[in-house]
Amino acid sequence: MLIEKPSRSAVATVLCLIAAVSAIQTSGIIPHPAFADNDVTTTTGTAGSVSATETLFQTATTSATNSSSSETETTNTIFNNTLQTEVHVEPSSRSITAGAYASYNINIHQHGIANVFLAAKGVPPQSVAIFSQDKGIANPEFRSTLTIVTSATTPPTTYGITVVALVKGQEFDTQVSLEVVSSTTTTSQTSIAVTVSAGTALSLTMDTDRHHYEPNATIHLGGHVADDSGNLVANADVTVQVDAQTGAEVVYIGNLKTGAAGIFQASFPLPKDASAGTYTAFAAVSKQGYVGATTRTTFVVQSSSTPSVVIQAVYAGDSAGNPTAVFSAGQTVYVWVVVENIGPTFQGVIWVQVRDPNGIPVQVSIRISSMKSGDTIKDGVGFILLGKPSPGLYPVNALVSDNLISQGGVFLASSDAQFAVAAS
Repeated sequence: MLIEKPSRSAVATVLCLIAAVSAIQTSGIIPHPAFADNDVTTTTGTAGSVSATETLFQTATTSATNSSSSETETTNTIFNNTLQTEVHVEPSSRSITAGAYASYNINIHQHGIANVFLAAKGVPPQSVAIFSQDKGIANPEFRSTLTIVTSATTPPTTYGITVVALVKGQEFDTQVSLEVVSSTTTTSQTSIAVTVSAGTALSLTMDTDRHHYEPNATIHLGGHVADDSGNLVANADVTVQVDAQTGAEVVYIGNLKTGAAGIFQASFPLPKDASAGTYTAFAAVSKQGYVGATTRTTFVVQSSSTPSVVIQAVYAGDSAGNPTAVFSAGQTVYVWVVVENIGPTFQGVIWVQVRDPNGIPVQVSIRISSMKSGDTIKDGVGFILLGKPSPGLYPVNALVSDNLISQGGVFLASSDAQFAVAAS
């Protein structure tokens, strides 16, 4: 088994960022030694309203109500009889013409700070699910929007779509409905020429329950796996390797599988003598018939003398930072990147690349910013959709480095997003 690590590809100019973004995912392969630590525990997510890991939560009770399109669908869960998490998705139903899009508002309220992952199940064929933010921090609220973008070939029927929220290791499932009617029906809705492949490419997200730990602490990590239409993928093989700042391997977990909801979780203890610094968790996912994917995240033990960041969110929106999933020709698109500095103060570089549905770069931007220790920075890069932009899905890639690559900088973190452009 192999896990890919991001490379330190040299980039002399802005145009070379295109090659660096590709190289960051394809080089630096290292072998896996065998791992047999009995202290590692893994959890496979299951379908249903709630699935919990005993090591994370002691008690859980749930209630869910399906309502009409004018009402809110709600899931409430109480942890340990003291902390409460509420997941609201509204409206509970939408009706659109094939080739149009529908949006659902998501509001998560958590009594206490918690990491949030969002994903979807039951996305209609020849369609794609876009979350304005698919991960972030509930402190105490986290808001997002799910937009289902259909194509003219999406079969007309009523679909049940499940919004899956992973909040502090706890899974919440809330179902909404989407009626798709024939595109031959007259409509004033905006049409988008979306081409969705057969769901053969995987995407992988992962994070730890905290970003700072002490030696001997137990680390809980988790995430989810989806295909290129945004549907969660069950029974995928996930491997995780955690390295210390020195490069020494701390743990290797090679027996993870995603559950019915596409979620994986694991926990392991840090050594009692764990050295201070920035630790990196690398993950890889594979499944027969799919193109695999890799990701990474970092955390700090005690304190770190080297730059270390976490990208909390990447999304498209307007100039005020409000998320937007669909744009038209002539509009200005802002790509917003939210970066948390969990290490020492340093001069960081935020890179943003946007490609059109044909893979051609339409925007490459660099922003240099002073990142103080403990600060969270939100930076937006705007550009206008000039002429007749190609309709369809536009992938976004954001990266953070500790310096310009041409001056010896190293990429510290990366994250992806996408938005859609409607036909003119």
